[in-house]
Amino acid sequence: MYVLGITGGIGSGKSTAADLYEALGAVVIRLDDLAKRLTGPGGPLAGEVVSAFGDEVTDADGGVDHAKLARTAFASREATAKLNRIVHPGVYAAVAGALDALLELPEAPEVVIIDVPLLVESPIFFDLLDGVLVISAPEDVRLARVEARGMDADDAQARMQLQASDAERREIADYVIENDGTKTEFEAALLRLWDEELANRGA
Repeated sequence: MYVLGITGGIGSGKSTAADLYEALGAVVIRLDDLAKRLTGPGGPLAGEVVSAFGDEVTDADGGVDHAKLARTAFASREATAKLNRIVHPGVYAAVAGALDALLELPEAPEVVIIDVPLLVESPIFFDLLDGVLVISAPEDVRLARVEARGMDADDAQARMQLQASDAERREIADYVIENDGTKTEFEAALLRLWDEELANRGA
């Protein structure tokens, strides 16, 4: 079983890459989804998040409002680091457990993709991975993509400023794919990597 981490800045195309590889047969674990589940209604980390950030991140029922939490947690490096200290150990444990469960299947998947948005910032996840794919794209291109998805431009830029740079991501990469052209070109590059490097790695 070959475990590939996919990382990149907001708007780089990580989700597109993970979705394509899932369609090709990979098992995909999305860290953002796990984090939301752990901090969502009844989640084991919800109370700790509210204690750390206050009622300003809660919804009408007293649970974590993830949009409010994002605005608060991504307002500064200190706030982001505080959230990561709460969430990442729990997410790590969940991912490690999921990988163990996959290995125990009668036929373990050949390729597992872990979508790790903040891999440079969260080295705790490195020891779960066999390789790292960095999706890279210019900041203006990424900004246009997230604005097209409905995110406020100022919020998007604030998040970008708090994330690692593409140069820092490249330092940890086994593979780099540039996503600065069309979706068709991007998917073709992803398919080449799958055919040439990934499809038989877990065999």
